[in-house]
Amino acid sequence: MGGTVGLGGYRLLMRSTRERLSVRLGAAPVPALVEGVPPSLESALREWIRGTAALDPAEASHVLIRLDLVLPGEYVERYRRQVAEQKARQAELDAQWKAAREARRARGEEEDGFARFEERPFVPAPVSPYVLFLAQGTPTDVLWDLVDDLLGVFGSEPPAPGTSPLFTWFNADDRRARKITESLGRLLAESRSVYEIAPDRRGLRRRMPASLGDAFAGACVAAETGGYADAQMYLTLARDKLFALRPDPSGAYVEMIRAVEAVACPLFARSDRVPTLGKVLAHLRDAGAKYEYVLTDKSGTRGTTEGVVGMIRDLWEGHSDRHAGGPKCIPVAQEPAEAGLTIATALVTLFSRGAVRLRT
Repeated sequence: MGGTVGLGGYRLLMRSTRERLSVRLGAAPVPALVEGVPPSLESALREWIRGTAALDPAEASHVLIRLDLVLPGEYVERYRRQVAEQKARQAELDAQWKAAREARRARGEEEDGFARFEERPFVPAPVSPYVLFLAQGTPTDVLWDLVDDLLGVFGSEPPAPGTSPLFTWFNADDRRARKITESLGRLLAESRSVYEIAPDRRGLRRRMPASLGDAFAGACVAAETGGYADAQMYLTLARDKLFALRPDPSGAYVEMIRAVEAVACPLFARSDRVPTLGKVLAHLRDAGAKYEYVLTDKSGTRGTTEGVVGMIRDLWEGHSDRHAGGPKCIPVAQEPAEAGLTIATALVTLFSRGAVRLRT
């Protein structure tokens, strides 16, 4: 998420990215990002789940339905016992409170302000069994699904840039979202988790490598300023599918192809009624002499499109599961899909900025 990093955010960034002392003194570095839930994080993550689910215990029961979890009977029985104990204790306190009030009245103290407005004691209600089970009884391997689901329920879009701080202060949804995401964000950063909070604060996504993230942002800006809004949309869809909590590299690859087609087809296959990236590839390969590339060769002459054609070919042929039913249909894996997104990002940037054009 963009915006200026405040002092608190800066301190968190420094704490979470600073190498530990042993590494600075020469020990082997720790992994850059951590998959799964490390033991050092689990307790704090479960406490976050408990606090967030408790915001609406009724909604916690629906989390179980969505994630196909079954509440064990022992949680229900314990809750019933606690409710009974709470009611009994409340009855005792009520009786004591009433007796004390009657005694004051008998002593003629009923007009005393403190006596009149003395707060009635209440016994806290027991924690919902659904909340307790989500926080304490669920397997470790579903904790990220729980966090993602709870963010979807209690998260909200951040305020638009320039929104008055006074407006955000009175926005209950924003205050709630900030409360739960700030604490979770710190846990994710300090544990070096592979996951981060999505920009809309409604779920988790896998962290995009910093180098690819910068290139991706540049491609989106280039597509938008170049008038290729669809390319930006498809590129964003590819990123979201590829770095989702449960990545979909095959679906992401489809969006990558569409992103490049959204720029390349209007440029190089405008007269084709059914343009595809494959036709763009064939056109640039066969009619490459008509085009120039802004990169020059050693003599300073405008370059050829061979390098760009190679990038298009790699992206097009890398879509290994485009056609089903044959022996060459191989599901697209995460690593090749990330490489494909790197190529697609570069192509969208180059085409949006007119880096390949007709020779004059």
